[in-house]
Amino acid sequence: MQQSRYLNPLALILLAAGSLAVGSQWAPAAADPPLQSYYHAGVWDAFSGRNANGGAVCGVGTTSPADNRRLSMRFDIGGATRMFSATKPGWSIPDNTPIPVVMQLGLNTPWSEQATGHGNSIDWSIDPAAVGLFDQQFRAAPSMTLTFPDGNEPPWTISLAGSSAISATFSRCVTDLTRQVQALQPPPNSTPPSAGATPPTTQPFGPPTAAPPETAPPADTAPSAGAPTDTQPGVPPPTH
Repeated sequence: MQQSRYLNPLALILLAAGSLAVGSQWAPAAADPPLQSYYHAGVWDAFSGRNANGGAVCGVGTTSPADNRRLSMRFDIGGATRMFSATKPGWSIPDNTPIPVVMQLGLNTPWSEQATGHGNSIDWSIDPAAVGLFDQQFRAAPSMTLTFPDGNEPPWTISLAGSSAISATFSRCVTDLTRQVQALQPPPNSTPPSAGATPPTTQPFGPPTAAPPETAPPADTAPSAGAPTDTQPGVPPPTH
């Protein structure tokens, strides 16, 4: 078993930002962010890095040295689904092609799943509630078989040597990274200041004092003696 010292997955994410690849055994597709392998057990390796949106990723995989075909499992931190990918350099699959795939671990009941193909890869997931059962079979079985019922690709027989150790490493990576990512998030009730918010305007003087309102004379007040009588055009003056 080839094994490297276990590294902090969060540090690997930061390293992944700089053009690191998984290593000589596997180079991800050109559209994928770089990932870093940090542990090997049997024929399996564990990797960590970032997804296309910059989020943290944990995963494990195995590569055939004969033709570089690869099976991998990955989990995006903060998500709820474990994703599977099967990749082979000779494949040429139209985007969004539905492809059924069957996984059988040892002599257990096969897992029949619906994958989506694109280029030289197919991707699928399993029910999150069934991940525990899958891991039990993955750790205990000596090998697994991957079958493609609709195509002419022969079945893949994949060794599960080292699967128990690699599964435990996968789970530890997910737990550690989830805690670290949550620790970097602000408390739920905190309200960060708006970026670029303009502070309120202040002045070194007070507002002007308002003038007192004018007081009109009562409506029933008689005009002062000697005051001229209002006149109107076309109205004869009053006779005395």
